[in-house]
Amino acid sequence: VRAAGGARQTAEAAGEALTRLVAREAEPVGIEVFSVRPARVEYDPEVAGAMHRRSVAALDARDRAGALTSVVDSVEDTVTRLTMRGLVDLDAGERKVLVRDLTVAFCAGRRETIP
Repeated sequence: VRAAGGARQTAEAAGEALTRLVAREAEPVGIEVFSVRPARVEYDPEVAGAMHRRSVAALDARDRAGALTSVVDSVEDTVTRLTMRGLVDLDAGERKVLVRDLTVAFCAGRRETIP
């Protein structure tokens, strides 16, 4: 039995539909059915698969955002420390190149450490 709506509404609608169906089938043999309740409600495999993929995608996006934040923080910290210690004296163009190169290096390093 298929019904639209949330899980609770789906279970209630399925129970009502099953009650009508079972009552109609049992009536000829003299059995009166008052209520049928589904013991378990599951999504169609296609819906369950889509929900799972969406959940995994959301987790992946959250992990990527966290990784990017970590990389950006590391790059910022590295450039700031190099500059404050007098190890580099960069103009705006050189700073952009250093930031780009460090970002690429840190991202590549993170990929190598992820199982």
